Amino acid sequence: MTFREEDRSVEVDGATLGGTLTVPITDGPWPVTLLLGGTFSDLRDADVDPKRRAGVPKRGMYRIIAHGLAEAGIASYRFDRRGAGESTGEFGVERAQEVADAGAVWCWVRSLPECNGKAAMLGHSAGAYVLCRVALEVAQPDAAVLQGALYRSIAELLRYNYSLVREYIQLGQTQAAWVRAHSPKAYEDALMMDAIVGAIERGDPAVEGEVDGVRMTRDLSSLRYDLEFPPEDQFRLLAAPTLVLHSSEDLNVPVEDAFDTVRALWAAGNRDVELRILPAGNHSFQFDAQDYETRVQEKITMQNFARPFDPLYPAVVIDYLARRLA
Repeated sequence: MTFREEDRSVEVDGATLGGTLTVPITDGPWPVTLLLGGTFSDLRDADVDPKRRAGVPKRGMYRIIAHGLAEAGIASYRFDRRGAGESTGEFGVERAQEVADAGAVWCWVRSLPECNGKAAMLGHSAGAYVLCRVALEVAQPDAAVLQGALYRSIAELLRYNYSLVREYIQLGQTQAAWVRAHSPKAYEDALMMDAIVGAIERGDPAVEGEVDGVRMTRDLSSLRYDLEFPPEDQFRLLAAPTLVLHSSEDLNVPVEDAFDTVRALWAAGNRDVELRILPAGNHSFQFDAQDYETRVQEKITMQNFARPFDPLYPAVVIDYLARRLA
């Protein structure tokens, strides 16, 4: 084995975050990369906490990255989100607390005796958003990787995702019944899409709607931070050399957002930007099923987390960070 790992915890405001430090077997210190997970990356390996949603396969995306980085001579740290896995505290905190936790971990990583003074951050999906906020509020990284980053507004993101489900539901009673049985919330949100998006655009804290004759309410207060600090505005905060990485078949965040992200970085004066579009993967850089029905069903239930990764991933990430942190 070309690396070694040990559990390390970080004390943050009101919680202890459990995590894993992965280092090369060569003599240190080394450059260190902090891995920041997205919306469903509750656990350090970018997996869903089964306490939150049972039956979702482990994808192990950050474990794969950490091991590959160590082979390239780069240490890394990944951690369980507050209230998930081995971390204490309340799960499901608002984005402001998530940013504060990530900022505290970023300070800790940069002060590690294993760190040679160079430190990078990698953020996937919502983790890319958090990365930009941490770069502003704490310190810029020596290099950054934005994977599947969102540029469009939260309302546009939800419309994109809900539309996919609603189009499937509208194929017929069989498809509608399948969604209702396997993911009642996805079914309800898809049918309430217009009401939800409209409420977000108006700034309403909640929305009511009707699904199959039943009145439904959705609390939108958890989106407050993201609406106050829109995704498209966050890239101007990132001054570090940056890799923007996206997959062409991303059904969560459209690939067009990657081009908008690069333009935003350039407009803010950051010209040290590389763009890589992988030709076939999904939001997690995994290969989805070829047939439409299986692809949509596995997205809704997250069973696509069990799919194989694009062989180009995470090689492009490791190559970029090795070049930038060498």
